[in-house]
Amino acid sequence: MAFVLDNSVAIAWFLPTQATAYSDRLLARAARQALHAPSIWPLEFANALWGLQRRKLLSSVEVDEIVEKGEQLEVVVDRTSTPMPRVLMLSRRYELSTYDASYLELALRLQLPLAAKDGPLVTAARKAGVLLTGLPSA
Repeated sequence: MAFVLDNSVAIAWFLPTQATAYSDRLLARAARQALHAPSIWPLEFANALWGLQRRKLLSSVEVDEIVEKGEQLEVVVDRTSTPMPRVLMLSRRYELSTYDASYLELALRLQLPLAAKDGPLVTAARKAGVLLTGLPSA
């Protein structure tokens, strides 16, 4: 089954210090299933990498290589304009940033599970019944 990919998981696929057994299982699954993300994802992915470069945890060459590999993931970026009232409602209900709420909103709208490592988003996805857990082989 396809799933919505949060940036916390995508970054973990490229940074060993962020990887977990969960993110590793998701990476194996991603090779066989469609990945979806809200329109903010490319900017959030690049911003996370730029932050690591600014803090001198990655070189510009490493960042460029990760960006190139990230583009090969073939993430289906949702270009639908999400109504701000809906994102704010989810942000308020689950105490999320509007950025995180956009991932939750997409999972709810597409009726797909959400793969996330970020604490508040994991909690919200669990409460909303869309957290991708267990990861049976499929």
